[in-house]
Amino acid sequence: MKRKYLLLLLLGFHLLLSACTVAYKSTGDVLLGYAEDQGVPYMLASNDVALGCSMAEAFTPFLLSFSRVTTPPDQLAILFYLVAGNCTELKAQEEELRYLRAIYAKNSTEAQDARIAQQRLLSLAARRQLSGYYSLIVAQTEPGGRCPDFDSENDELFWLFGLLNGIQAILNDIASGGNSEVPMDIAAKVARGAACLDNEKWWGVPAAIQAAIWVTIPGEQSINATPRQILQQSLQIGIQQGMSVSHVLAAQVYLGQGETQEVKQIIRSYASLSKQEAGNQPFDILNEMSRLQIQAISDRMWTEAEGKRTPLGKLGSFWDDSSKAVETIDIDEIL
Repeated sequence: MKRKYLLLLLLGFHLLLSACTVAYKSTGDVLLGYAEDQGVPYMLASNDVALGCSMAEAFTPFLLSFSRVTTPPDQLAILFYLVAGNCTELKAQEEELRYLRAIYAKNSTEAQDARIAQQRLLSLAARRQLSGYYSLIVAQTEPGGRCPDFDSENDELFWLFGLLNGIQAILNDIASGGNSEVPMDIAAKVARGAACLDNEKWWGVPAAIQAAIWVTIPGEQSINATPRQILQQSLQIGIQQGMSVSHVLAAQVYLGQGETQEVKQIIRSYASLSKQEAGNQPFDILNEMSRLQIQAISDRMWTEAEGKRTPLGKLGSFWDDSSKAVETIDIDEIL
């Protein structure tokens, strides 16, 4: 009798676990379906990056945990890791400003602490973006070889997000001192993978990705135009379509090369574009993230020169403009 009761108990326990597994799977399928159909479009159309960051950082582990009971949401992971990585970059940029203010004030201890904090955050951003790149490989295929057969425009969009993950992971890993050990061969794969997309259709970003890689990591290059010419063409395409992702890539490239005047010109170009308020509403969060990245680059240049970030309403203006239109002291800011 004891054996029978034990067998019945084990059978009941097994049935209970099976029921839970079925419930988890159905719940996961519903949540992942909702995230793909409603959550992602809503987040992309939002212009509140802070809320997008909260959503990405909070929901990434939650949604990905359903890979234990249902089909892994690798395509969702591409976008969520991209957003989460960019949000970590913004935190790193604040630490960089703290570093520059400390250098300006000749406070070496504060500067060292800020630099360490910055590199830690950049390393985390690189790891997140590398995870997003690896999610692209699982969801579609590894860039660099034969182009995938895109079933929909959505597949192309996530391919682009995955490529952005790859290049940003490399750039952030370099800036962090190589702490995340991102494989450098990803650069060439991303450059070849960008050729799978229609450059005109996707705001000039695929060609901008290629040019950014050719400038920062010499190797394969276009034989038809120089990387800088390609960057300029990509900027024009982005301007025409109200998308500014290429502005960020170009500004990062020139900043890394120490070409300050070119960076200033890109920021001025962006400031003019943003005043037109053209935009691309389904992808507002990309434009808003681009704005924050451009703002951060401007703040870096201002802080390095003046010890403070870009004055309010002065994006596109600089401390050394010949017109002297930029006020160096604003009593309202002090108060």
